[in-house]
Amino acid sequence: MTSRTNSHLGGQNLGGTDEVTPSNLEQRRQLAVQRYLDGDLIETICHEMGCAKSWLYKWKNRYQATEPTWSQERSRRPATTPAKTPEAIEAEIVALRQALSPDGSETVSARVIRDHLRHHPIASLPSLRTIYRILNRQTTEGGS
Repeated sequence: MTSRTNSHLGGQNLGGTDEVTPSNLEQRRQLAVQRYLDGDLIETICHEMGCAKSWLYKWKNRYQATEPTWSQERSRRPATTPAKTPEAIEAEIVALRQALSPDGSETVSARVIRDHLRHHPIASLPSLRTIYRILNRQTTEGGS
């Protein structure tokens, strides 16, 4: 958060940290929207609360009187990752590496694995870079 967003704290220290607890943020959002609903000007609210107009508009647009959780933060993570390589293909790549170098003494290249994948019924063949990343990730995560 920016100092502009935290200016409403007036320099107070909350429990020994500089972080604002989620309940304080929710109360702040509710207060700002309630002031807007009561007829205060957006410019006045923003100036007195030390927030940006875009911040107030965001919470004003999310406000729903019938939904008690409207003021809670929402995850920004995408609901889906359509470009992600399916787990079955990742597992096949790792299995091919194990089959081609069971003791792990020989390096198996992405190109060799891709050539072997051509003989499997896979809808779309992953790129060499994707195979390389999968192999690298498996190595760093404690895989083979």
